[in-house]
Amino acid sequence: MNDLFISYAHIDNLSISDDEKGWITDFHRILENRLAQLMGEQPRVWRDQKLTGNDIFDQKILSQFDHTKLMVSILSPRYIKSEWCLKEITQFYQSTGETGGFVFDGKSRILKVVKTPYDAEDLQPELRQIFGSVLGFNFYDFDENGKIVEYNEAFGKEAKQNYFSRIYDLAYEICEILKKSRAGSTASSNSETLRVSGGKTVYLATVSGDRSADRDNIARDLRERGHMILPDSHLPLNAMEVKEQVRKYLKQADVAIHLLGANYGMIPEAGSESIIETQMSLAADESADRGLERLIWLPAGMEAKEERQAQFIEALRVNPATYEKTDFVEGIFEIFKGLVIDHFTEEKSKADKGLSHGADAGPPMVYLMAPPDDEDKIEAIEDYLFDQGLEVVIPLFSGSETEVSEAHMENLQICDGVLIYFGSATRQWVNMKLNNIIKASGFGRSKPIIATSILVAPPESRHKERFRSHLADIIQVPGNDFSALEPFVTQIKR
Repeated sequence: MNDLFISYAHIDNLSISDDEKGWITDFHRILENRLAQLMGEQPRVWRDQKLTGNDIFDQKILSQFDHTKLMVSILSPRYIKSEWCLKEITQFYQSTGETGGFVFDGKSRILKVVKTPYDAEDLQPELRQIFGSVLGFNFYDFDENGKIVEYNEAFGKEAKQNYFSRIYDLAYEICEILKKSRAGSTASSNSETLRVSGGKTVYLATVSGDRSADRDNIARDLRERGHMILPDSHLPLNAMEVKEQVRKYLKQADVAIHLLGANYGMIPEAGSESIIETQMSLAADESADRGLERLIWLPAGMEAKEERQAQFIEALRVNPATYEKTDFVEGIFEIFKGLVIDHFTEEKSKADKGLSHGADAGPPMVYLMAPPDDEDKIEAIEDYLFDQGLEVVIPLFSGSETEVSEAHMENLQICDGVLIYFGSATRQWVNMKLNNIIKASGFGRSKPIIATSILVAPPESRHKERFRSHLADIIQVPGNDFSALEPFVTQIKR
């Protein structure tokens, strides 16, 4: 039994230059390697490597579909016009009726990779019917001038990074289906296949097109950390069915995450509101019923492109229920993503034992926080605190995102006091760290953090001069005169 068949058009594997392999050849190799890493064994992936420019029909290939679990169709303008490609996909579709059905455990056995955009009007009726409910992975984007930029190493570093990210997304999806298939599961779509011990079930709400890349980004990071992502298949097109399915997913979820864009989103059949608004409303109900935690993000300075979206966002802002059991963040995506990662790191820390700093564990410990750009600027402060008889820990400035985040949370668990260096960082960054401190105080600590202070350092700015907080003491340090830190040191030593 073959695990996967890659269906493609010959022209899409032509090399851009003489010293490069074809796009399909590289795609096949990287996907197969990534699947092997995820599965712990070599998958059986095959494609016709003898295709000619005429896409000659070969019945021998079609006969293999009765012994193939999944198909990846690499769509392009040539693919949708190819008689041979049409035969491949329709034959596979028909063969699934005799090998367990087209849908397995809520997931289609055909996955759609869009290499190059095409005119949907050119889709033949057979393809339109098949791809109507098929999960798609776009391997392209548009630049600021609206030109297509395919995910390809030849088109620059960013395109290469996007290319690998999308292949990894596809590999995770394939791996999940294959593991279910091998286990013979026919249960609900609540899969545990890629969920590790301690992993959470996350309802990552479907989004409008302008936020799809951000959703993929967060989904990728959470999957790599062993969390399960729902929805794990396309939502229905009918409004009543959408509500039924979303409620089912939310009942399973430990947390719900919503990413808001400039567009209102699709309104399903017989519905009066978008799928995006429906998900938000049902998640709010679930939060009120059983305390489901929610994380909601709105890009800083974003202007809604539709009046209805503007009204929806404003209603969220002014509704007190929005802020119950909810972190509602308006800001930069990377800051919100950090908050998401911190949230799950905190949850993990709850379950860890022996992280609290006991009374007899040695000298008092200070966690000196600073962004990477200020690493060299905090050295003198670190020396001063150490000379006062305090142990000092600083952030991990290098390593993977997971390592940095876990080190941050562990430092919050073991420290007696926190000193935040407010130099090159933004006010948002400082506020996020204060939020981390509030949450960390109840996660496995035997006692609260004794002292929290913010050291305001150059460069000077108006927003620094006006910075106030009820959560921390504000300390102004002129030059290298650290005597202003004495009350902070004294408080911790007590």
